[in-house]
Amino acid sequence: MAHINFAWWNLQNFFDTDDDPISNDFSFTPAAGWTESVFNKKKENLAEGLNLIWPNEQIDLLTVCEIEKDTLLQELLEEAGMNHLSVVFDASGTSDLRGIDVAMAYNPSKLTVVSRASHLVHLRYRTRDIFEVIFRINDTGEEFVVIASHWPSRSRGQYHSEPLRIAVAEHISFLVEAHTKVDSATYESLQANDDLAAIQSKWEGKVLVVGDFNDEPFDRSIVQHLKASRDLDKVTGATNDFDKFVHTSKYRAREIFLYNLSTSIMNKSSSGNTGTYFLSGLFDGTVFANRYQMLDQLVVTRGFLSGNGVKAKIDTFDIVDNPILATSSGRPRPFKYKSSSPKGYSDHLPLKLKLNY
Repeated sequence: MAHINFAWWNLQNFFDTDDDPISNDFSFTPAAGWTESVFNKKKENLAEGLNLIWPNEQIDLLTVCEIEKDTLLQELLEEAGMNHLSVVFDASGTSDLRGIDVAMAYNPSKLTVVSRASHLVHLRYRTRDIFEVIFRINDTGEEFVVIASHWPSRSRGQYHSEPLRIAVAEHISFLVEAHTKVDSATYESLQANDDLAAIQSKWEGKVLVVGDFNDEPFDRSIVQHLKASRDLDKVTGATNDFDKFVHTSKYRAREIFLYNLSTSIMNKSSSGNTGTYFLSGLFDGTVFANRYQMLDQLVVTRGFLSGNGVKAKIDTFDIVDNPILATSSGRPRPFKYKSSSPKGYSDHLPLKLKLNY
């Protein structure tokens, strides 16, 4: 079956050596030890890691975060020998205080970029970009949406910073709704013409939301605000079908539930050591009982799980815990450069998923 090999990876501070005058990237300059040789080693290791995500196959759609700019993704792809991928260049860059961004690359032999948009949530400062790209599958003409983001960190404490992640989750929910529901005037027009099929077609809109959410699948930002559920039937079952017209106000209030694929592998390991990130505690003294954390997640609308066209093949979703990228216990091997011999890859493990069409 024709398919698209999807991948996500937090690259852990993939900066060049230049000092950006408006960003706090001082730790990644030659004066701080981030020399050209260190940068090249980081790039070489990341390139090796990319080639481990889909061994013996190609990545067709790559999404990453903690990268300084799109041109670095282009350099990384060249280092990895992935000349079949093209970067989705985003002219808006990033507004993040540290100067880190989200980026995408795709296989133009399989996909075409229909549109791209960069969104910001204005908190006390502007968040990292929420990057939204609509792709068209060349063979079928079908379109789907990818929304990639890197949510505000927990570095100042999980609960102190939680409202920031809730705000981002709400904004992404708003974006998802635009792809799965029509506006009120259109709804009333379709209702007047008894065109339920158009409403149902929109309801099956295919949206894939991926990122480093800095919260776990059971946290409030994910469950209550992004509306990402571990209950597959909640998303694809009959109770979530749209089988008749209702009053416009009820249609407007209807919630969009997403399925969180990350929950499908939370119990993958008998030891419980499943996650994309490992952290014992925070600077504020918080100590975690569960050190393996599922911060990187992938969630999809019901359109990717039911109906016709491109589908997410759930049983292919996985954390890439290759022994080169992770220890025997499943901990990521972070990149460490303040030594005579820089080594490691990233403090996050990649995610992968096959989309069949």
